[in-house]
Amino acid sequence: MKYNWLILFALMIISLIVVSGCAGNSDSSSDLEGLEENTSPENASLGEGEIADDGKHHGVRMEYYGVMTPSEMELEIGDTIAWRNYKPQGTYVLVSDDNLFENQEMSSKDVYFYTFTEKGTYTFSVADIPGMTLEVTVK
Repeated sequence: MKYNWLILFALMIISLIVVSGCAGNSDSSSDLEGLEENTSPENASLGEGEIADDGKHHGVRMEYYGVMTPSEMELEIGDTIAWRNYKPQGTYVLVSDDNLFENQEMSSKDVYFYTFTEKGTYTFSVADIPGMTLEVTVK
């Protein structure tokens, strides 16, 4: 009987350790680690700490189940979108249907930035995943 309590206590401690280890691994939808890192060709020549534009930065999540969040956005000229691949494994290929940039192959946690310089409506998609799209209206 004395050992049953000891085994139960040990199992409770192990369970607490496992649960506490999992609690810190969630991704927040507003989290854009590496937003300072610039991977876009038009911003490649900037020095450290320089601002690429005077617009706002917007994050787009490319999720595991073929979802791009959000799927629609309204921006101003000078605003920047940062696409991030949140798929745990494998890659996505980000496509500008309006040929604003070359197709971008993105591994897990990769980020691609694009700054809008002209008014218009633009569509972005992920190759081979129908419905994984983003429509952007630039005013």
